[in-house]
Amino acid sequence: MINNKTLDPFSCPLIGECLIESSAGTGKTFTIVILYLRLLLGLGGKDICRPSLSIKKILVVTFTESATEELRGRIRDNIHALRLACMRGRSNNPALSALLNLIHNKNNAINQLLRAERHMDHASIFTIHSFCQRILKSNALESGSLFKQILIENELPLLRQACSDFWRRYCYSLPLSIAKIINQEWSGPDQLLMDLEPYLYGELPELRQVISDDDTLLQRHEKNINRINRIKFHWLQLGGNIERLILDYDLDKRSYSSSLIPKWLRVIGDWVLTDTLNYQFPSELKRFGQNILLKKTKKKIHHIINYLVTLNN
Repeated sequence: MINNKTLDPFSCPLIGECLIESSAGTGKTFTIVILYLRLLLGLGGKDICRPSLSIKKILVVTFTESATEELRGRIRDNIHALRLACMRGRSNNPALSALLNLIHNKNNAINQLLRAERHMDHASIFTIHSFCQRILKSNALESGSLFKQILIENELPLLRQACSDFWRRYCYSLPLSIAKIINQEWSGPDQLLMDLEPYLYGELPELRQVISDDDTLLQRHEKNINRINRIKFHWLQLGGNIERLILDYDLDKRSYSSSLIPKWLRVIGDWVLTDTLNYQFPSELKRFGQNILLKKTKKKIHHIINYLVTLNN
């Protein structure tokens, strides 16, 4: 699109900057070929097109090797077909016929197209990564890059190696109590990488609690264990009143029925009496969280919820 108008590759201006947006199957390759031929011959007039360019000065960049080869082949074939059309003065191809109408000097066009055919191997048609590598190599001193570079198309092996190095450096030496907790979350570096990979290419997760750089992993572990023990302590002190409070007030009875609540409380009660060796807790405990209770309370009985919230603080 140009200024929200349908693109006409035969007459659109080729001077300055132009953004063309298109979806799949709308003729992107066809449009690129037409624009390439116009730039090669300087077609369209001085007001909308610069003077003719050599194939070395027309840069085409795409995503994959297969797309690059397709573009190179399509451009080569159309250069050849347009040269023959210029020699014959006509073409059965509507696109080439439209270009012929823009060419005023057929002999000059034939020579330019023939020269382009012979030097097609030097055409500047690249994938994005190969073009970047070419620029870095030709401007190694200015960019501060190595003269000899290895192009890596798949970085997964490097990520696996980095994650394995991290695992070996920081996890092997952990105390057994912490190592068991780590193992409950990730069985190895590959599983850790699966959880980390989305954050390598997007936004980092937001931490609910700011962690001090001075805290060691052992100190953080002890804080987590102490916090869980506080929850257990509060539950022992206050949990006996929860069943009565929930049943007496207007919570959703489909979610909090008199038959289910005792079972949940029994599971939580058994967990509270165990030694805290890890960060695992029964899923039933979530049913008594602040947000869940607010959502399930028909009349928003906040004094009940505030009472229960003390168990999590």
